[in-house]
Amino acid sequence: MPCRALLAITFMHPISAGSRDRLLQKIDDETNSLQESLRALRHRRNAIIPISRLPLETLAAIFSILSASAWNTGDDKLSWIRVAHVCHRWREAALNHPRIWSYINFDKLTSAGVAGMLSRAKMAPLYLEADVIFGVASSSALVEQIEAHISHTCHLRVRGYLPDVLHRLVSSAPILEFLSLSHKSPGFALPCSDIPDNLLNCTTPSLTILKLENCNISWKSPLLKRLRTLEIIEPSTEARPKLEDWLDALDEMPQLQKLVLESATPHTPIVAGPLKLEPSRAVTLSSLTQFHIYTTAKDCAFALAHLKLPALTWLHVDVESADYEGEDVHLVISYISRYVHGLQNTEPVQSILVAGEKTRAEVVVWDVPDADIKVSDPDTLRSASVSARFMFAAFGNNWSYGVDTTIFDSLLAMLPVTSVSSFTAQNYTRLNKEFWLDHAPRLHLLERTRLVPEAIKAFKDMLAEDAPPDGPRLPSLTKLILLDVMLTPLRAYVLRDMLIERVEQGVPLRVLDLSTCHATARTIKLLGEVVVDVQRPLDLLPMVEEEEVLSSDGLGPGYGREIEFGNGLAPGYGDTNSDDYDYHLLHVPPLLESRLGLARDSYRSSVLQ
Repeated sequence: MPCRALLAITFMHPISAGSRDRLLQKIDDETNSLQESLRALRHRRNAIIPISRLPLETLAAIFSILSASAWNTGDDKLSWIRVAHVCHRWREAALNHPRIWSYINFDKLTSAGVAGMLSRAKMAPLYLEADVIFGVASSSALVEQIEAHISHTCHLRVRGYLPDVLHRLVSSAPILEFLSLSHKSPGFALPCSDIPDNLLNCTTPSLTILKLENCNISWKSPLLKRLRTLEIIEPSTEARPKLEDWLDALDEMPQLQKLVLESATPHTPIVAGPLKLEPSRAVTLSSLTQFHIYTTAKDCAFALAHLKLPALTWLHVDVESADYEGEDVHLVISYISRYVHGLQNTEPVQSILVAGEKTRAEVVVWDVPDADIKVSDPDTLRSASVSARFMFAAFGNNWSYGVDTTIFDSLLAMLPVTSVSSFTAQNYTRLNKEFWLDHAPRLHLLERTRLVPEAIKAFKDMLAEDAPPDGPRLPSLTKLILLDVMLTPLRAYVLRDMLIERVEQGVPLRVLDLSTCHATARTIKLLGEVVVDVQRPLDLLPMVEEEEVLSSDGLGPGYGREIEFGNGLAPGYGDTNSDDYDYHLLHVPPLLESRLGLARDSYRSSVLQ
């Protein structure tokens, strides 16, 4: 076999193992020394920048605001801790200031993390949040930690399975200002949990905010004193208070500013015949500015009859109606009318939205312009209604046809609408011509209107009426927004006639928003001859041969959702009376309509010139 070359490995600096270790140690020492020098230089540099002139106490106060802000906004509640990693001085300020570590969410930390934060917080007032899960060992340890530190806790929010928590919180809470207890667990329907009589040793002298959900509390409880905010949501029927106990408890809260009661007011006494509310006693809540009540319509009226709320500026009412004609809802409205003018003490009413269906009527009022324009579906309505100055919602499974319209009429009649600039009719809102004729004189500042198909015919009929002696109706109206309307050529001609009528009255429409509608380019061009700015649909329909297409029910053109501007049917309503049909829309043949349109064009052109 051929000889293989030997591979020689030569070390340039052969040294012994001991010498190598000493050399490595020397290098490490030099590296550490350089790192220390670098840290010292950075420390010296940081010391001379302007922000380092702040005392450590001021830095700590700023960090406290940062941790509190993260807590209140619900963002990453530990993001603020990064300030302790900026430099030595900032870390010193953070670690040595207990209040920074007092915001503790047990669900975001390990048990070691909770222990570390509690240790650094020392005796600073604590802000604690926790979810309690039934049968989980960590939840038991969590309750022990809450109880151990309750004496210097000022904010406590507990959600989940509460019975164990409630029976173990027996120590006094002398500085507790905020207490929120929610007996709810995702995926489980839990029965209401009773608040023990000895909760927190009945000693909460600083408590000003109390929020209870799915919890039963006696209205004689010492917790219900000196409060500024009280929310009681969905207690059991058996826990509803007696009238005298309820009034006595409210009398103990003269500084109450916000009150939320969902199914938590006294039951209306059962009487034969019509309910007559002549209270012998009423409580005046002179500081109350915000009130939200959800219950049956009769119970709501019964509660309102026993309250006087002179400072009210925010009112939300949700009621369930049991009357076929909605008479119990109108009883509630008669009591609400006491307060609606107080709702605009700070700012006038500027936006109104009405949303109707056969079994539901909702009116939302804002003191900011165009708030209704932002609402496009139930989700956006729900979020937008939070900022609404007034919200009224009524629900009735047994309502007869048209009850929702009478509710809208009663509410608009009592509301201060003279400063309203925008109005929206959404969902399946049905408003008759008389509604508009009655309320138009007070809507002289109305500039923008959004209408669903169900509301267009009544609006059109109102504008088609001869103008009153003092001038045209809705003189400030400059923008009309139609929602989800199928603009067939017939409907386009009718709409154009309405727009031309406004031109002849000297109050032309400037903007017609059809962005959510369905129309052809020819229809847009037709309307553009009258209105300067026609905002086109996102998707124009193709140009097709137009024929009268009957819907499956045989009542009119099968164009989908077109009640009042179509076939008289809408989900949730069923058949309408024959008087509601727009006959001239349903039965004019296309060819005749085309010829009539040409004649009208010629006439209108001469008028407009």
